[in-house]
Amino acid sequence: MNDGGVVRTEKTYCRICEAHCGLDVTIDGDAVVAVKPDKTHPVSRGYACIKGSALGELHHDPDRVNHPLKKVNGTWQRIGWPQAIAEIGSRIRTLQKTHGRRSVAHYYGNPTAFSMQNFLYSAAFMQALGSPNVFTSSSIDLNNKFHVADAMYGMLDVHPVPDFAHCEFFMCLGSNPMVSQMSVVAVTHVMEKLSAIEDRGGRVIVIDPRRTETAQHVGEHHFIRPGTDAWLLLGMAHVVAHELELDPAAIHAHANGLTAFLAAVKDWTPERVAPLTGLSAERIRELATAYARARGAVLYMSTGVNMGPFGSIAYWLVQGLSLITGNLDARGGLVFSRGAFDVTKLIKVLEGKKVDGPRTLKDGWRQEAGAFPAAALADEILIDHPQRIRALIISAGNPVHSIPGNRLAEAFEHLELRVCIDLYLSETAQQADYVLPATDMLERSDFPLSHLNFQAEPHAQYTAAVLAPKFERRPEWWIFTQLAQAAGAPLLGPTLMNWPARLSRVFDRLPLVRGLQPDDVLALLLRLGGKTTLAELKRNPQGVALPAVEPGNFLGKRVPSADGKVNLAPATVLKDLTRLAAAAGDYAAETAGLRVIGRRERRSHNSWMHNNRRIKHDSGISALMHPADAVKRGIADGDLIEVGTGRNVAIPVRITEDIMPGVLCVPHGWGHAQSGLGKASMLPGSNINEALPDVALHMEPVSGQAIMLGHVLEVRRVGARQRVA
Repeated sequence: MNDGGVVRTEKTYCRICEAHCGLDVTIDGDAVVAVKPDKTHPVSRGYACIKGSALGELHHDPDRVNHPLKKVNGTWQRIGWPQAIAEIGSRIRTLQKTHGRRSVAHYYGNPTAFSMQNFLYSAAFMQALGSPNVFTSSSIDLNNKFHVADAMYGMLDVHPVPDFAHCEFFMCLGSNPMVSQMSVVAVTHVMEKLSAIEDRGGRVIVIDPRRTETAQHVGEHHFIRPGTDAWLLLGMAHVVAHELELDPAAIHAHANGLTAFLAAVKDWTPERVAPLTGLSAERIRELATAYARARGAVLYMSTGVNMGPFGSIAYWLVQGLSLITGNLDARGGLVFSRGAFDVTKLIKVLEGKKVDGPRTLKDGWRQEAGAFPAAALADEILIDHPQRIRALIISAGNPVHSIPGNRLAEAFEHLELRVCIDLYLSETAQQADYVLPATDMLERSDFPLSHLNFQAEPHAQYTAAVLAPKFERRPEWWIFTQLAQAAGAPLLGPTLMNWPARLSRVFDRLPLVRGLQPDDVLALLLRLGGKTTLAELKRNPQGVALPAVEPGNFLGKRVPSADGKVNLAPATVLKDLTRLAAAAGDYAAETAGLRVIGRRERRSHNSWMHNNRRIKHDSGISALMHPADAVKRGIADGDLIEVGTGRNVAIPVRITEDIMPGVLCVPHGWGHAQSGLGKASMLPGSNINEALPDVALHMEPVSGQAIMLGHVLEVRRVGARQRVA
């Protein structure tokens, strides 16, 4: 501890995943002594994972970027904030004047969704510049969910969540909650909730090409071939729609397109899809029947399906099956949360009439969730077009490392301005012209704005900064505001929130129309219909519990589509069934290579946490292979293997029967030799994204989602036996 320091404990919450667990941070002077779960938090109630508990190490990491940096003749030089802001702003202004507004682009990574400041102010920055060129990591792992939600419900952020307390049947596809919690569901104690379903006589089913940690601890597990979840769901939908009894009148009352939905699934019998999925027709029929007859049933899919070839079709079927079986907006099924204020209602008012928005210059990709597909970013830089991207601002992201293929590294060389706002000198930041140091989550105020609709247990929590920013770190709202002003596009209140002119009268009555700061924005949102106030949240730093999610609050009442009904037959998804049918032969045929899937580790996270010295990364750096596949290739446990079809990566292998034959499981995000991260750069492992096929040929046509999983790659032994942790 620091001599003479005042020891205190501050309450905050974790912003690594949707769970948002409450934390107690013990501080001695300006040093973080300990980060522990907050036992008084109304939802997490004393639970937090190792990643959240390691935030103190993140705050004090000696590899953090602490001062603005500029690359001069290939070497980083420390500069002051005034110089950095002025030079970047001047170059943005010049580029836009010379080449148009589209010449400047912004890419933001996963942590942006967990930072109200970055989420709001980066969007305001791009709106002020007048450029549509926003790209985000969401198109790497869940773009299809945004597209389907918009197509079926009329709004991209409408995603029902499980009613865990009353569920009798829970089927989990492509997810490992024991390691990764849940995606687009804000919930803690997931394993307790799943175990409780079994304890009261219900069923938990895990469908995955790997016997995951979740499958080892709860429920029953069934192997499935990578990329075939959509066929499994089609087989189940056929059984429900054409072999069991439906109530068409009840469905028509809340949905359009039932006839088209029934026709779309008619020919996909369990017998037809069984050879594709690896599950027997009998098993598929039994699961479908049990799901339809349960009193409260949930289908849940996550990134293991999203990142495959047919994620949009799969998510459409999850929602459609939920509705036609009576499990949507129903007790024990999927329900619709509202959070601290009704985001759905607010966005419906703010959006106004929907129009066909901007498209990419190459291939004409549309935006999903206000952003173009990340896999299209390289093309928008490299295209021979006067409005091509010439400047890229990257915040909280590492696209060079996380976007599949290696074309983005080449594209970076064609940019005239590259700016990273980040905590570390990542692989992407190493290629930048400027790196600007941002605050971490202990150094900024926050509110879980992006996840209110996803809370299984509604609550509200505001956190002030529990520590002053170290060195010259600056909060994101300040950085974007300063850059906008230097570029000649100052942020205004209405610009910040993208409110249409018809709501300007609301701002006219407020004292802070210009230069709204994060707390001002939050106070305003809560005043416009929230269930609590900022003052109450500040009085209760551990958070405030809100009324529980009740079924029956959405269908016929709050569906934000034009006619107030769910669209069971979105044209974009139905059209993609042709591609799915054409691919069936490829999935039924034997392959010389192995289909690749990814995984995370309980003690790891996305690549930006790999440098944390408090987390022991000891088991996540090897590939997993079935013994039968190893024997065919002369591979032994611990050998070094090479994976790829031209662009190859090398990685040690672990032989296990927990993986399905024909599958290779490779962890995500490793291989940091080219970064400026002291610990991470010394860890073994490779970045499997470098071996994936060219993303220009592998983007889901429905949503622009990058297809990251299910590719067939060649695998061969290249090295002697190595020690595998």
